Amino acid sequence: MYQILIADDEAIEREVIRFLLKKEHYPLMIREAANGKEALELLQQETFHILITDIKMPYIDGLELANRARERYPNLYIIFFSGYNDFPYVKEALSLHAVNYILKPVNPDEFQATISRIFAEIETHEELDCQSKEQLGLMKNHILQKLLSGVGPEELKGLYPHFDLSFLNDYHCLFLVNITLDSEHQTSDSLPSFRPSDLQTFLPENCESVGLCRDQFLLLFSGKRHYLPWYQELANRLILWLYKKYRLNCSIEISSFFSKPEEIVQAYEEVQSQLIQSTFFTNREPTDRNSLITSSEEPTSETPDSLLLLLKNDIQCKNAFHLKQHMSLLIDTCQNIHSHIYVRFLATNAAKLLLDSLPERYGDIFDKYVQAIYNYKHFSEIECLLKQLVNQVSETFSEEPLYGRHALQLAKHYILTHYGDDLSLDILAKEVCLSPRYLSSLFIEENGYGINKYIREVRMKKAKELLLDTNLKIGEIGRKVGYPNLSYFCKSFAREYGVTPEKFRDSPTAEERN
Repeated sequence: MYQILIADDEAIEREVIRFLLKKEHYPLMIREAANGKEALELLQQETFHILITDIKMPYIDGLELANRARERYPNLYIIFFSGYNDFPYVKEALSLHAVNYILKPVNPDEFQATISRIFAEIETHEELDCQSKEQLGLMKNHILQKLLSGVGPEELKGLYPHFDLSFLNDYHCLFLVNITLDSEHQTSDSLPSFRPSDLQTFLPENCESVGLCRDQFLLLFSGKRHYLPWYQELANRLILWLYKKYRLNCSIEISSFFSKPEEIVQAYEEVQSQLIQSTFFTNREPTDRNSLITSSEEPTSETPDSLLLLLKNDIQCKNAFHLKQHMSLLIDTCQNIHSHIYVRFLATNAAKLLLDSLPERYGDIFDKYVQAIYNYKHFSEIECLLKQLVNQVSETFSEEPLYGRHALQLAKHYILTHYGDDLSLDILAKEVCLSPRYLSSLFIEENGYGINKYIREVRMKKAKELLLDTNLKIGEIGRKVGYPNLSYFCKSFAREYGVTPEKFRDSPTAEERN
């Protein structure tokens, strides 16, 4: 988007320039000022590519405006237009490196030629600048790879005597990102089209990537040094982002802080050692997953995020049995996550849900739990802590079986608010965190009829209201209440009310409509 400022004390003149600019069909943001003072204020508040200004204006004339604008923006393109053809004005305009000095009334062809030339120059400069930044980035990446391969800082100075190597002193921390190959991506060649450079849209400024191999790369941080939790949180978010966007599982190791180029190599060796020697899950006894399966629920492969939601729902419904079951599933799921940082992140979230549900307000105790989770050396210690919390929370629940009734209320509310969407037993069961078979039996036991009948009654009642209160076409009403097929909607309506939708709408008396 190109920013252009038009400064002229005559509104009609500004309108003419705006009209001519819009004919160019460039992506423009046009601002206007009625005098030099207004124009200067805008120049101080925003960044502009082009200034188009009259010579004679109140408060500050165009020449002074251009002079002060040039001091602030050396690369600003300036066009003067004026009713004065005096040589002193032209001479001063030239001294300010104006692109053109156009006499009023403005000649459209001359103006269009000038604007086209400016845009061509801007695009050329942007392309060159982009190429220069890309070449600089490639060179820095190449030097970093040399450094990591064993070439020392002094040797690098001899290899690249004309390149500024001071950037090596700016780094203070690095991440080793290791993409884990799973059954879907058995080889690195089958990974999705991901490159470390794709991270630019996600990562903060002052972070650069260095590719090591197809499934491993480094992230080096410069600029402001943060506390360790900041880097841990960023690593957690990066793991989630890579999975959601590219379906990639990865682990991230975080180095200690450093300040010298030679310490970059030490930090790299440190994180590699962490990756190889990680023993986070080694002393945990496997859980018998079959003991988690009940007669009313089938085993599922839930994601960590969905399991956290299930835990939250179990707490709200005060269902101790499901709370323990879903916590066991979350613990088992963590076994298959290769990043111990992400596992700690999940455990922290689960602990918060449990602590928040206790009658007492824990306050600073939560911070102690977080510290403990991040300091534990083995996952079995985290597992023990979470199970103790689950038992503590379960003891606060009453024995009243609230979960079933609450689930039915949630299912009915979902039907009432989504009657126009695709509804099925599977969809509803997923919404209330029950198996389809169990939800169906609960619904019949509570209401004496099946859930599909309830859905049909809700939809027909809403269709009846729309026929009475709107002029919508029959087909549109059918789509609004979840029947995209017109013929099927008409048959269902006739089966419910004894007449077709058309006859129902045309009924002469209100009694026949009830």
